[in-house]
Amino acid sequence: MIPNRFNIVTDGQWGSTGKGLITTALASIHKPEILSTTNMANAGHTAVWDSDRKFIAKALPSAAALKTWMDDYNPTIVIGPSAALHIDQLLKEIDETKTEDLIIHPRSGVITKDHQTSECDLDSGTKHIASTMQGCGAFLADKIMRRKELKLARDYDELDKYVYKGDSLPQTLYNRIMYEDHTMLHEGSQGFSLDINHGSHYPNCTSRGTTAIQNVADMGLPLHCVGDIYLVIRPYPIRVGNVVENDKVVGHSGGCYDDHEEMTWEQIMADSGAPESIANNICKTELTTVTKRLRRAFGFSNKQLKQAVLSNGATKIALNFANYIDWSCYQCNEYEKLPTKVMDFIHMVEDNAGIPVSVVGTGPNNNDICVL
Repeated sequence: MIPNRFNIVTDGQWGSTGKGLITTALASIHKPEILSTTNMANAGHTAVWDSDRKFIAKALPSAAALKTWMDDYNPTIVIGPSAALHIDQLLKEIDETKTEDLIIHPRSGVITKDHQTSECDLDSGTKHIASTMQGCGAFLADKIMRRKELKLARDYDELDKYVYKGDSLPQTLYNRIMYEDHTMLHEGSQGFSLDINHGSHYPNCTSRGTTAIQNVADMGLPLHCVGDIYLVIRPYPIRVGNVVENDKVVGHSGGCYDDHEEMTWEQIMADSGAPESIANNICKTELTTVTKRLRRAFGFSNKQLKQAVLSNGATKIALNFANYIDWSCYQCNEYEKLPTKVMDFIHMVEDNAGIPVSVVGTGPNNNDICVL
């Protein structure tokens, strides 16, 4: 991570790459003074500490949990203007992380029950594309149309104490980064291949841009502020599960790139050498954080990787779920002890991406990583 810069963690596939683990691990190591996000309610990021403490973030950055998990770390949390959240969820996360030093951009969004309900209709909503149906697209449509009745973060009394009151939040952040020696870590949400403009399969995508460059624009910062851009990938990329009702697929989450194909979790577990106790329960653990549907899994795509590196301007790669390549590396945190099968995969990724793999995730806990 580059100090005194705006560093970004972004997703190189269709989401669920484990950005919560990578962001929280990086934050615990480098302790950036500012953590930011522009998350929406359709994405949930999970951070785990010592197996017994878990934080699921849908509004705050997942690394906000470090405020309670580490005695010597108390970063400022910033929610950017392109975020959209449920107030009850935000207040729950604030309480859970004991967050007080929170800044919310006044134009951040608040999703209502009406927004959610409108997306659940099979004909007029987003169920047909197996959306999470959390109301994010409906909110964005109202914001774009500048509906008279739409209320933003600045309009809610519950959020008033956190809403930024100055002239320019980007200017404040810029000053902290460039003149006050603060480092900033931004946690992107969803995946590059779900980007509404640059993703793989429109309309089976999300409702906005998801690239690292979009995150920079959303936060209103200039490009010369940007530091490292970590592209998080997994060896078997996933898509959210289809929507099935009465044994019929009524919502399909989309296709894949032409250099890979859909796989079963049983096949992946067998190839990794996972113990029977893990393999037998994989369909209970590989559920998406928000929808709780079983994820669809695919083989690795070099085409997807190359497009993600290019469009995100990635400088480093974080390979997560390395234990799905070879289960013998489960919870390994020493690079030198990674098995040959994993090292071969890392070299293949580096050859195709043209940038280094600098973080390897091997399990769910914050210290289940190898940092190069």
